[in-house]
Amino acid sequence: MIFTMAKCFQFRTRPPKMQSEFYSYLPELAKAKCATLIKGQRVVIKVVRERKTKHGDFRVQTKKPVAISINAMENSYRFLLTFLHEWAHYAVFSSFAFRKKPHGKEWKAAFQRITEPFLNPLIFPEDLLMPLKKHMQNPKATFAADAMLMQALRQYDPPNNKKCIFELEHNALFRTADGRDFRKSTKRRTRFVCTCVKTKKQYLFPPFVEVNPL
Repeated sequence: MIFTMAKCFQFRTRPPKMQSEFYSYLPELAKAKCATLIKGQRVVIKVVRERKTKHGDFRVQTKKPVAISINAMENSYRFLLTFLHEWAHYAVFSSFAFRKKPHGKEWKAAFQRITEPFLNPLIFPEDLLMPLKKHMQNPKATFAADAMLMQALRQYDPPNNKKCIFELEHNALFRTADGRDFRKSTKRRTRFVCTCVKTKKQYLFPPFVEVNPL
């Protein structure tokens, strides 16, 4: 259902129009650089409604152009980084005849190369640029694995009453977006064990998942 509701932009041999909705989600001074990346590439870019499990996705389609989908979001810096993350997947797919690890050394190198021209204070504010530069020295599969970067990005999210899992006290109760209530428990490596109040089943939550405290 998400994909049938998506706004789709298919960019082939012509540069995309700067006024397209895709570009409206980007920081103003990043638009021309993104247009340069996309120009002449056979790829479908979809801006979709928010998904709870991911911000972006890269997909290879049989007998169709490859597709990148990005959640519509108010934080333009998060939107840009999500696009560059997924575009790095496309770069690896385009450059190698054989399949590579999704976030292996080839993807890391592509992500670093593609992102480097954007790492300047004309595009990113200084308080976000510094942790981003550090992150790009060895980019992870998800921004959620980098606490400093995530905290910097959250400053540019729209205000809300939600909290991240890591901000809650031990044994605190919270409600997820699907309406289920949980109790926070111990930390296991990089994730927190949380128990569903109704079913008593335990789940692992990444530290930066936003929930409603109870």
